[in-house]
Amino acid sequence: MKTRFFIPLALMASLIFSGCYKDNTYYPQPNPPGNSVTKYTFVEDFNNNINRWAFSDPSNYAYGEVSNGTFKFDYLDDWYPSYYATVNPNMNVNNDFLIEARIGSDNMMGIVFGQDYNSEAYGYTFTIDYDGYFALYDEGGNGFGNDIMELIEPTYTSAAYRDGDWNVLTIEQYGNVWYGYVNDVEVFRIDAQPLYGNNFGFMVVPFTMGEADYIDAVWYR
Repeated sequence: MKTRFFIPLALMASLIFSGCYKDNTYYPQPNPPGNSVTKYTFVEDFNNNINRWAFSDPSNYAYGEVSNGTFKFDYLDDWYPSYYATVNPNMNVNNDFLIEARIGSDNMMGIVFGQDYNSEAYGYTFTIDYDGYFALYDEGGNGFGNDIMELIEPTYTSAAYRDGDWNVLTIEQYGNVWYGYVNDVEVFRIDAQPLYGNNFGFMVVPFTMGEADYIDAVWYR
């Protein structure tokens, strides 16, 4: 069985990196617009570390730093096939939602969503690599076994900027369908899969130096 490691950044930065998690959970607060009680937004521009993305995990050569308006996310080992950094603003995954991030890396990086570290549901990742290939993965624990599985195999798109340049990834759940976009160009649509958690954030693969310019989300209640 493949294993993977993740830092639920809804937790305090002082948590112990042994697979045990402290209970002093920190939940970023979404912003309901105006008088509406149905639409919620989460906006992270990395102008500060208020949502506590920064972390240091030297035993796994993994680090996260918020500086100069971006989140630097490095995983320089291969003990785990994936490394995650997530937040939990209590997004409703049982209705329509959208997550968008602007990212770049020297290998492969993506958006992870639908995670619940308490039940070991690792969610799904929509990724883009250095050469402009996107993919969609079931990270395991979502009802179809614990191994990482390809839902959409790595596929080249001319919509992507190559050589590690910035790319905007958008994953949208609308009705019973997931839509994936690279730089506002639709690159896939697939039947929506089971979601057991509402953590979302970033994923990098081993030996990756990644960076995020922003991550935003919209959902409804």
